[in-house]
Amino acid sequence: MNTICSVTQDLLPLYEEELLQPDTQRFVEEHLQSCQECRHIAEQSQIPLPAEVKPGGASKKMIRNITVKLTTIQIFFVAIAFILAMSTTIMNDNSGFILTYAILGTVTYLFYRSVLVAVLLAGVPNFIWSCLLYMTDWFGEYYAESFSEVLQIALTNLIVHLLVTFVGIIIGFCILKIREEK
Repeated sequence: MNTICSVTQDLLPLYEEELLQPDTQRFVEEHLQSCQECRHIAEQSQIPLPAEVKPGGASKKMIRNITVKLTTIQIFFVAIAFILAMSTTIMNDNSGFILTYAILGTVTYLFYRSVLVAVLLAGVPNFIWSCLLYMTDWFGEYYAESFSEVLQIALTNLIVHLLVTFVGIIIGFCILKIREEK
């Protein structure tokens, strides 16, 4: 293949879209008249492509596998949030919640990139567990005497845990910003 053929074949897409300068267009047309090989390539490139590509079974299987994996990860996050809520409460004099909820906030924010999801994953299980813990005598004693007192304790517990979760979210946000700058 000579240089003129190479240049002409490189210009064919622009020629077909009528994006060439008039002199370049004439050059391509003159060459196509004289070169059988380039004329054949130009004719082949004008064959219409199928209008619609139908998704095959492989793509559906791939999407199903991704959905199953994401669902599994989400269930794992919710389970971890409930375990943390059960094991780290302020009222049990356990200060381990500071580190665990900061990590939970960071990981959930990095995974979902949503403050709302991170807050819900940290807050809802914590609030439910606090209400259950302080309204029942599962552990042999009542912590509160009335429903309003239970609600007050649970909300206080929730607010403190969410403040620590927000620290984790801020850490996750900073990690993402640092990674974007690289």
